[in-house]
Amino acid sequence: MKPTVILALGWGLGLAAASSTPLLQWDPDTISTCVEWYNNGGSDTCEYIRHMFAISAEEFHKWNPSVGTDCKPWRYQSYCILTQERLATLTSTTTKAPPTTTTTKTSSHVASPTSWTAMGCYIDDDPKFPVLETIASNNSKALLIKNCENKCWVTSTGRTTLFAGVKQGNQCWCGSFVDGQKSKNQTDCNTPCTGNAKEMCGGKNLINVFKPVAGKSAVTITTKSSTTVAAKSAVTTTTKSSGAVDYNITPTYHDLSGI
Repeated sequence: MKPTVILALGWGLGLAAASSTPLLQWDPDTISTCVEWYNNGGSDTCEYIRHMFAISAEEFHKWNPSVGTDCKPWRYQSYCILTQERLATLTSTTTKAPPTTTTTKTSSHVASPTSWTAMGCYIDDDPKFPVLETIASNNSKALLIKNCENKCWVTSTGRTTLFAGVKQGNQCWCGSFVDGQKSKNQTDCNTPCTGNAKEMCGGKNLINVFKPVAGKSAVTITTKSSTTVAAKSAVTTTTKSSGAVDYNITPTYHDLSGI
C-alpha cells in the first residue's frame, strides 16, 4: 500500500483523532491489516494511547515498527490501534429464525470512567456547528454535571466515544468530538446548574466540556425489545468486550483554541 501523506493542520490545532485511514504521515512498515488509526497531534502520550485501547507494548510495536516497546520515538504521525485480526475477535454473529422473537442488543464500552476531566469553557454560539453534536436534555430543572456525564456515557452506542458538556445552566450535550474555541475568559461559564447552584453549567452561548478518564473494568449495557419478523430469519449481532476496552468506541478531539 502506497503511503499517503496529508499535511498536518498545524501546531495550534492540537489534533488528536482516530480514523479508519491515516490522516497524518505514517510509517510504510505499519502492519498492512490495520483498520483503525490514531492521528497523533501531540496531546496524548504513547503510554496513554496503549492503555486506552488495551494494547500491549509488544503488540503496539508489532503493528507500528517505528515505535519501540519503550514508546520511543513518539512522533507527530498516524499509528495503528486496531487490526483486522483483533477486530474479528471482538465481534460475532448468530442467526435465529422464529417469526416473532425477542432480540437482545449488547453494547460494551471501554472501561467505565473512574472520573471525568474538565476541558474548559468553550464558545458555543453557532447552532449549525455546535461544540458537541447532540443535546441530551434541554430545560432540565435539576441539571447536575455528574448526571450529564453519566447520561452521555450510558447512552453511547456504535463507534461513539463521549465527551459531555453543560450549557446555559439547564442543558446537557454529548459528542464524539470537541469542535470549537475556548473562551478567552474561562470564568465566563458562570451560570449555576439548576440542580446545584454551587456548580457552574456553562452560560449563554457557552459550554463547559468534560472528558472521561479510563477505568479498570468493562461496562456492558443490555437492552431488550420484542419485534415481529416478516422474513424467515432474524439476525442478532452482539459485541464482545475484550479485557478492559471494547473498540466500539473511538475518541476524537479537535481543539480549535489555538487558531
